Amino acid sequence: MRIFISADMEGVTGVVHRDQLMPEGKTYERARKMMTADVNAAITGALRVAPDSEFVVCDGHGVMRNLILEELHEAAQLVIGPAHPSNKPLCQSQGCDETFELAFFTGYHSRAGTPNGLLSHTWVGSAITNIRINGEIVGETALNAAVVGHWDIPVGLVSGASELGPEAEAGIPAGFVWVPTKTTYGFTAALCMPPAKTHKLLAEGAAEAVKRYKEGKLKPHKPKLPVTISVEFHRREMAAKAIETPGIERVDERTIAATADNTVDAATRAWKAVCRAQDEEPAWLK
Repeated sequence: MRIFISADMEGVTGVVHRDQLMPEGKTYERARKMMTADVNAAITGALRVAPDSEFVVCDGHGVMRNLILEELHEAAQLVIGPAHPSNKPLCQSQGCDETFELAFFTGYHSRAGTPNGLLSHTWVGSAITNIRINGEIVGETALNAAVVGHWDIPVGLVSGASELGPEAEAGIPAGFVWVPTKTTYGFTAALCMPPAKTHKLLAEGAAEAVKRYKEGKLKPHKPKLPVTISVEFHRREMAAKAIETPGIERVDERTIAATADNTVDAATRAWKAVCRAQDEEPAWLK
């Protein structure tokens, strides 16, 4: 079988601080090794149940050049490179298509506005207050689940900090395996398990996710169509720039929306609008 993995970083084993999240951080190199190891643990677990599986992993954090290719499991291929709309229009879901049967989301985090959420944000923390699908506030878990759901692909595994669990359970169809990698204390602190423990949990969770897929217990996340994805920015100037994107309408002073016949098109337009809204091209787009 073919499994798509969208890998973020804030929910990775041992990651709790911004210093770990970008290349200029003093502890970034350790964090990217942890990120790669978490992904490998999920792949290893899935292979126990489906030994002939193939994997495509999308590096879905920041500069999107975090995962260490030479340390990645040999059963996987890696989508690397910044999420500029010209080359990664689906952002954290780039590389997914109708050839996949199952999706894993590793290292994910809670949405913007989550009380005491560990490194919580949605898409771009410096720009976005909220994202909604058909009027409902969502985080990146539900947003990307809706994108892969376009191809009838269910999410089988979600991993991240403790407060993401309830958000995922409320936002996507039941049946997926939830693996908490740490217990959140606040925005930049958590009670963390050592890699030996989290990797065991991730491998076991991935194996169980594949079993549930084979037993028909997983369903794709499919919002009602036509679908509207709206983005509420921190500043009205951002919305004013975002509406220059084709297919985008302005909802109010700080909010824009993309409506389409399918989630992939709506998400692509919304991401283009978010990128256009930046004051100048940020480091994570270069």
